[in-house]
Amino acid sequence: MKTILTFLFLLMVLTVSAQSLKYITFNARDVRQFADSVAMNAQEEYRFRNEGVSADNRTRYEVNYVTPADTLVTITVTFIIHLVGGTDDQVNQGSPQYVFEKITGRFNDIYPFWTKFMHPEADEAVVRDKRKDEATVRGATYDLVEGATEWSIVKF
Repeated sequence: MKTILTFLFLLMVLTVSAQSLKYITFNARDVRQFADSVAMNAQEEYRFRNEGVSADNRTRYEVNYVTPADTLVTITVTFIIHLVGGTDDQVNQGSPQYVFEKITGRFNDIYPFWTKFMHPEADEAVVRDKRKDEATVRGATYDLVEGATEWSIVKF
């Protein structure tokens, strides 16, 4: 009986935390929670590599994961940084606001996140055949699309 109650409690906690994913936030911890949910739902096992402002584009905040077996197999979750509430004189640049932009990785690793959080009705065979899918989440449109070497979930 204790095992069943523990399982139900954990299921409830996971459900509540899954619903609290923030696509727009002022808190970098929310960005990491969002990105961790992508990696935890992947088919392969991923480990956290790094996070921070992108070296090549200061307006992007990236969280990166790799597989333990092959560091070339990655998942990258990208948020755009907007400075909100600043002044024109550059004395106060404003507070960073993180807005979800995209996820890149292998299909089998990002598709579980897609069906769990963005488009539960998606049919894997149809998506693979069409090489794309579309969903609206919290008023924003997202595409799951095949690229040259990987798949992406991108804000449209």
